[in-house]
Amino acid sequence: MSDRPLAFDDIQGDILGGFNTDVQILLGFGATEDTGRAAAFAWLAALAPDITSVADVRLNRTAMKTHETCAGATPIWLAVALSKALLGFAVPDVLILDQAFHDGMIDGAASSLGDRSNPDEWVAGAPSRPIDILLKVAGNDPGAVTARAEALLDDALSRGLTLTYRERGDRLPGDIEHFGFRDHISQPEVLGDGTAGGHAPGRFLFGYPRDPGGRPPALTVDPHGVTDNGSLLVFRRLVQDVQAFRRFTAERAASLQAAWPGLTADHLAALIVGRWPSGAPLAAGQRADPRATDPDDSFDFFGDDDGMVCPFGAHIRKVNPRKGSSDVVEVPRMLRRGIPFGPLFDENPTVERGLLFLAYQASITGTFLFVSSRWMNSGKSPGKGDDLLVGRPFDDRAMLIHGPNGPIELRSGGLQWIRPTGGVYLFAPGIAGLKKLCAITGSPASIATSDRCDAEVAAFL
Repeated sequence: MSDRPLAFDDIQGDILGGFNTDVQILLGFGATEDTGRAAAFAWLAALAPDITSVADVRLNRTAMKTHETCAGATPIWLAVALSKALLGFAVPDVLILDQAFHDGMIDGAASSLGDRSNPDEWVAGAPSRPIDILLKVAGNDPGAVTARAEALLDDALSRGLTLTYRERGDRLPGDIEHFGFRDHISQPEVLGDGTAGGHAPGRFLFGYPRDPGGRPPALTVDPHGVTDNGSLLVFRRLVQDVQAFRRFTAERAASLQAAWPGLTADHLAALIVGRWPSGAPLAAGQRADPRATDPDDSFDFFGDDDGMVCPFGAHIRKVNPRKGSSDVVEVPRMLRRGIPFGPLFDENPTVERGLLFLAYQASITGTFLFVSSRWMNSGKSPGKGDDLLVGRPFDDRAMLIHGPNGPIELRSGGLQWIRPTGGVYLFAPGIAGLKKLCAITGSPASIATSDRCDAEVAAFL
């Protein structure tokens, strides 16, 4: 059936709906040798029954919010994702037909993402510290989350796994990110997940149609069914330089007083982002944040064809044109499940802070990579102007803002306020698929076929 119901008991709970908890600890494990990979699947086999499904999240959402105990324990939710290498160890005849996933983030960072950082210095996903398993441990009780993460870590290490990455993320007051803007407002609705509209689930999950009434696209070659109800996960660790961003907006706002009298640093920052810090969309004639308590996400740019209100280079317009360009037929969407790390700047300005960016989609190449390389890193598409906030070109980027006396060219001066420090492309299996992988766990004979399968995947892609 092309429009089969979503398998809420099988789909991981962080994919649809998201955990959205106050505390999340990420644990990354490496398994580069065959013995390490076998140990990894032995550990995953024990872990699989505890992976949280969408049904689990829905059932226990209230208990999570109120810190109520469930069977005598504070609820803790788990999500897991695996590397291409680990997937290939278990089932070398299963192919995920996505070029970005096949190549990996390291190989494509410079060319596709405009990332000029040195992968050897990455905090997460460096070649010498690969992430073959990424485990998210989530909850609202910091002590309970830490205790569960420690127990899981001890068990993993006792089975022979190697810890290659560990970091804690915390929801900031008011659901803001470190630059002070309300985050996680614009999330795509998924058809069949509590709504009769929205995007077809095949844009985010394997085994479902990309368009209502259609047939599921052939995104995998999978004789075992291990990819059913799975998704591709992009993880990036992004450091935010709050001081530099504040200095830029304050200095530029002051220098533009002749062209735009009364322009404030907060207003300029909102023009760069495309929303006010409260999450309210920009509106003609506004000079200050209306402080919306319930941010509106129903707006589009249909009546702002010239970028007079929301600049073409504004970050939210670059990643989601919202019917504002006749050249954009389809807007790729992903399910963002990231969380900030580090304390608020005003609490401790000397500590590193940023975003643990996590996003699910059925195609990294057609979604995350497309938006990053074709839109965020482009000065021409989907509208003319650079994304000063996230765009990666290191040369002087520019966008037009429209003041009361006409257009003004705002230039970055080559400054960057967001610095990538690692990441990885992973596969988040359905719970049944994870159990199948653990049961199959590649034999020496099947491992020997991995080179042949790599050649086959190259032919498919």
